[in-house]
Amino acid sequence: MSSERRRIASAATLILVAYGLSRVLGAVRELVIANTFGTGHQIDDYRVAFGVPDLLFNLLLAGAIIVAAAFFAPRYGVTALAIGVVAGAMLHVGVQLPALWRTGWRPTTALGLDDPGVRKVGRLMFPIALGLAAAQVNVFVDTILGTSLPHGRVAALRYADTMAQLPLGTFSQALAFVLFPFLARDAALGAIDSIRHRTSLALRLNIFVLVPASVGLALLGVPITAALFERGQFGPESVRQTAFALTFFSLGLAGQAATALLVRVFYALQDVITPLRISLVVIGVNLATNIVLVNLLAQGGLALGTSIAATLNAVLLARALRGRLGGLEGAQIFRTTRRAVVGVVPMAAIAAGVAFLITGGSLQGGLRPLVAIVVAVALAALTYLGVEVLLRSEEVGLVLSVIRRDRSRV
Repeated sequence: MSSERRRIASAATLILVAYGLSRVLGAVRELVIANTFGTGHQIDDYRVAFGVPDLLFNLLLAGAIIVAAAFFAPRYGVTALAIGVVAGAMLHVGVQLPALWRTGWRPTTALGLDDPGVRKVGRLMFPIALGLAAAQVNVFVDTILGTSLPHGRVAALRYADTMAQLPLGTFSQALAFVLFPFLARDAALGAIDSIRHRTSLALRLNIFVLVPASVGLALLGVPITAALFERGQFGPESVRQTAFALTFFSLGLAGQAATALLVRVFYALQDVITPLRISLVVIGVNLATNIVLVNLLAQGGLALGTSIAATLNAVLLARALRGRLGGLEGAQIFRTTRRAVVGVVPMAAIAAGVAFLITGGSLQGGLRPLVAIVVAVALAALTYLGVEVLLRSEEVGLVLSVIRRDRSRV
């Protein structure tokens, strides 16, 4: 077992835990906000207003939002959330300064523009920043279009997106984050075969995990939403509207995961222009589809437009990258997809059947939907893994290796 693979296994486990904790904290933030404001017009106003600064800053400290919603919202209303955002941004910077100071850093007016390395970073950073801004533009467009819908739909859209991001944040984005330095090293060495294999393997792992996750979110959207959110100001109608959007968000999980990975492969190759060009095309497609779909499916149309855009982004990136790498081991990816689809059919039947038997299709929260989720997910996961083992899926062992930190298999 090489030292490199040991580093990948350890890093993957650490980042998986860190990303998982980050997503859980974000979910807790949304739970507190939902309990306090539900899907009323006030929270819609906050979501729209927050979309403007969020184009420039998307990494805020969720704890400040939770405190603001839980302790100050009863007195100050939705204004408390805006204060929490500002406080979270300040804390996000503040917690990093002590460690940075200990390294010997001191504020200076020198920008170091005469350094070739600094200039190169600047050249690469600008297109990357534009690409990241493009993703936020899509979110902002969704929010603006959502204002034409009845009050509460924008909030429902964001709650649904939070739930859809959980499998992405706890597995797919962590995987892409961990692989990036190894991809960059391979690119520096000109090891195209290694880049191609790593990319293909990561895509296959995402398919293996996210196909069942997508189906599970779509089928169990109502009990998941009811168990997590249905309390306080978040009533049965809020559950219905949020679960409706979640169904359509779930269709784009694989596309979002593939995009996060493939963009990093381009960055490792120091090609920042191709992802930017593709993202600009995707923005146009997303805007056009959302304008049409919002009139047909309300907030579900906005979620579906996002999923279509994410899938198109992944397809265009994969097509461009396949030419750069001389292929992406497409035959193996197809076999993984075929096995995942075969495994998800009985899994879906069991998950839906168990959830309906326990909840009876109720939109009420409490213990019943929570029990339904636990039982349905456990049985569905066992079914899916059982089918994959019978089909001799290589991905079963690889995923379990990362979880167990079994370094001989990664």
